[in-house]
Amino acid sequence: MRWLGFFALLFLAPCVPKVGSPASLITQERIIGVRADPAEAAPGDLVQYASLVASPSGTVQAQNLSWSLCNLRRPVAENTPVGQACLTGDLPQSAQGAQVSIQTPSFACVNFGPLAPPSKTGTLRPSDPDATGGYYQPIRLDLPAEQAIFRERLRCDLAGASLLTSQEFRASYTANQNPTLLPLSALLGENPISLDAVPAGQRIRLLDAWSPESAESYPVFDSGSQTLVDRREALWLSWFATAGVFDDSTTGRQESDPAAFTENAWQSPAETAIVFLWLVLHDSRGGTDFASYTLTVVP
Repeated sequence: MRWLGFFALLFLAPCVPKVGSPASLITQERIIGVRADPAEAAPGDLVQYASLVASPSGTVQAQNLSWSLCNLRRPVAENTPVGQACLTGDLPQSAQGAQVSIQTPSFACVNFGPLAPPSKTGTLRPSDPDATGGYYQPIRLDLPAEQAIFRERLRCDLAGASLLTSQEFRASYTANQNPTLLPLSALLGENPISLDAVPAGQRIRLLDAWSPESAESYPVFDSGSQTLVDRREALWLSWFATAGVFDDSTTGRQESDPAAFTENAWQSPAETAIVFLWLVLHDSRGGTDFASYTLTVVP
């Protein structure tokens, strides 16, 4: 397996494509996206999940997709986003289908957040937040020949902050919202082209944008200075297709870059073809949006 982008937020660990194939090329059925609503959940919240499963014949409505909450803490010795037991353990199924509802465990911030859980030998070390101040509940997705890990962002209290700082944080922090993708555009040079008439064997410019409010601002607690630091979300787009070659499998904007669009180049197939293309947009607090397109490559 491999971990995709997301600054360790990639929440998805799809299986490796065929040897020699770029990560963006879909040669077999793969789980490439999960969207949670809400994108940030408090313990006890009911969350709606939608999956994006790609295949060489297009998007798959995977009704046999199994979803399992992993409530196993990562051992200190394992330097991975989730513990190996979440990947290989026998987990009870929480739901099945392409779109499901799962309740966030009431103890999620104890298991995976700043609250140290009790143990027989005393108190275990609480989890550290990521660079955005986030904590995450792992969820495993299973298909017969595919597995992925998604991590739902948790709304937990601050750890190690004064009462005044905690009150200020609660007053200023807004739970993450999913970003919103806008329609895809294609150009040959500087000339717009239709997605149902893409010329074969050409270098096509693909541009996509997101809504201005997708890059949200939020405070992060700096334990060293005991202050709140304002941050802005980075956004990046993962590109997938059943044919052709992208210049980059991922493009996007860092948090210091206010531009709300990204561009990639795609070499279209040399022969006429129907090509399925998918875009998965991520923000740095775990929000997701995705879209799918059918491209007709013509002589």
